[in-house]
Amino acid sequence: MENQQRNFGTWQLTSIMLSSMIGVGILTIPRSSTALLHQMGWVGPIVGGLIASVAVVAIVYLGHEFPGLTFVEFMPRIFGAVIGALCVFLFILYQFFNAGITARLFGEVVVTSVLPNTPLEAIIVTLLLLVVFLCFHEIEVVARVNELLIPFLLLPSILIPLFALMNADWYNLLPLHIESWTHVVKTSLDSYSLYTGYELLMVYFAFSIPGARLGLASMTGMSSAIIVYVMTVIAGITVFGYEELQRLVWPSLELVKVTQRTGWFLERFESAYLAIWVASVFTTIGNMFYATIFSLRRWFGKGILFQRISAIVMMVPLFYSTLVPQNIVELFSYSDNLNTMGYMVTVFIPIMLAITQFLRNQINKRRKGNNEKGGT
Repeated sequence: MENQQRNFGTWQLTSIMLSSMIGVGILTIPRSSTALLHQMGWVGPIVGGLIASVAVVAIVYLGHEFPGLTFVEFMPRIFGAVIGALCVFLFILYQFFNAGITARLFGEVVVTSVLPNTPLEAIIVTLLLLVVFLCFHEIEVVARVNELLIPFLLLPSILIPLFALMNADWYNLLPLHIESWTHVVKTSLDSYSLYTGYELLMVYFAFSIPGARLGLASMTGMSSAIIVYVMTVIAGITVFGYEELQRLVWPSLELVKVTQRTGWFLERFESAYLAIWVASVFTTIGNMFYATIFSLRRWFGKGILFQRISAIVMMVPLFYSTLVPQNIVELFSYSDNLNTMGYMVTVFIPIMLAITQFLRNQINKRRKGNNEKGGT
């Protein structure tokens, strides 16, 4: 297995994490988070972000414990060869299908909003070809692409809700009362899926420079994503009201239209917003698919040629998997089912890895202490 340079800095790791988490979900979150919680929908992304933060802490711990190693190498060390290999397979499978669902959602948004006469397949293929081209390069190119595009992703994500709030009716947030804690739990678990992407750090942490601050990068990325999602939900509720949000397929796009004022922005500003958003989706899918292909490369101990061939071969089933849902209702249903698998891969496995490794370290320290006492 070739030994690659560790050259990811703190900011590059933050960029990768943010780019992986902020993607298609930002267009639907005002509707999904208010479906059960109504005017208190903004609570969902906060609690969902806190759930994800627990898993992120576990991943940071693993990053410090196994510097220079991806999950492909350290999972079998912690869980043993068989269970470790199963966990690696689940992780790769989840990233593959997650990239497919995200690509299909991207295609649906573009077709319904900007290019109604363009075949869905043409839009998805174009995006996937770009992603495959990214996989033709070594891993440091991924860091540079994310670092370059992150300002174009982050600034509109913050500015659009702020401008939309100029049309806000703050009474739409009242009363500040939670009717059912069951609804809070369900909405929070659904909102949690918006943050998936942070688990990719189990691949990218391996290439951080020795002085990189993994904890700072992770918490900066997570807190920024929470702020963006909460602001988007609050803007949606205050501008439209939770009842109206349930009638909108892409409520965040409607927020963009609301922000338009003569002399402020170009006409049809949502088209410009979608152009920027394309870069965001590209980095999300690119990071997922690259992690999938790169993990296979590390698993089999191969080089860049294997990675390039794998990317081309895997693109075919990935493309056909995006076309399985027959309509947008089925697509959202598939996405929900994938989220269930996501809890296992992105929350349960990292936390269990961290706990197992921590306990093992404690046992080893105790044994070492006992041996030293016995020696004296």
